[in-house]
Amino acid sequence: MSKRALHAGAGLAAVLLVLGSGGAHADTGAAHFQESFPKLVHYLNFTEILQLSVYEEIVATNKSDEFAIGKALMLEQVTELQQTEESHYHTAGNHLATLSPYRVFESRAMPGMLAMIRRQDGLADRHEFLSRSEAVPAQVVEILQKGDAFVIRILDIYLDKTVADKGAAVDAALAHYLQDSTLSVPSKPKSSDLLSKHQYAYSFRVGFPQLSGLTWASQWLQLAVLETVMAGSEQTLEKNLNMVIELYERKLAPTHGTMLQLPTDIPTTPVIAPTLFNRHQAVAYVIDNLAAFEVVVGDVLAYPDVDDLDEAIADIVQDFTSKEEEIDDDMRYLEFVLRGGIYNQGGPATGGMEESERNQSRAATGAGHSAPTYTMF
Repeated sequence: MSKRALHAGAGLAAVLLVLGSGGAHADTGAAHFQESFPKLVHYLNFTEILQLSVYEEIVATNKSDEFAIGKALMLEQVTELQQTEESHYHTAGNHLATLSPYRVFESRAMPGMLAMIRRQDGLADRHEFLSRSEAVPAQVVEILQKGDAFVIRILDIYLDKTVADKGAAVDAALAHYLQDSTLSVPSKPKSSDLLSKHQYAYSFRVGFPQLSGLTWASQWLQLAVLETVMAGSEQTLEKNLNMVIELYERKLAPTHGTMLQLPTDIPTTPVIAPTLFNRHQAVAYVIDNLAAFEVVVGDVLAYPDVDDLDEAIADIVQDFTSKEEEIDDDMRYLEFVLRGGIYNQGGPATGGMEESERNQSRAATGAGHSAPTYTMF
């Protein structure tokens, strides 16, 4: 695989990720959205800061001599998963330990991370934070920023009452996103091997189940909001968005003395946002490719003592920004993302879910004999 030099640059691209700031629209739904749901806007705008903060915590752990035993335990678990003949990233999640090999570290880090998410003034110094973050190269930061800005733009289009042709507007936004090939991922599904079969696969989720789950909860929120805005009616939008906020906040709060109810798998568009997937498949692929990219970067950072971290991340950037290589078949992609089920990916956008639907009988799921049969891969 050829190597590509990471994008250099003294300053990061200034990307304004505030809903309703997208232009000179006189009467945008986004402006109303920002006024009516400030907490939700804050959560959405915090996405890439959360991802980079998690990366920083992982890097700090790997630099510490305090966690030598944890590193050895993690390597054992990761090696076992990688050597499994049917190794597959989207699984039932049964192999995930409730407490990670770095359990002491995560128990220290999580309260601060949760407090940071909930701080409504936490975006005041976002540009300073992004410019000083050194956990990953500048190009990775810019890919994350550009991706989050793209997601916000799609939401803005659907909330803007002055945009009559939503499809054309989304197509234009996609074309604009793809213009810079070094900072964008393709609008076709990337091969599942990039996620499941690379040298450091599973390190992020095995080593840091709570921190990875925290980023996946944020990913779930993005998809749940997109699904709610696209699939619902104007009359029910406020009620449904409030339900999305409630479900997200439940994931961040322990219940009845238990651990956080965070996703154990990467939320994907066919599972959490099927309306988005059906209407704008190319956009869905971009969003899911970005989510996989974030995980693979996390895998490299989480794996102890990588020989050349910069080179490893440069390879990931090249793999995921390539628009022609490592592209998967549409049906294989669907099989891959549906394999773990909806519960592990965070549950439905508005309905909520108390337990996994995988491998349950018809009686357990409440389905009669006339109900359709769904195969969980």
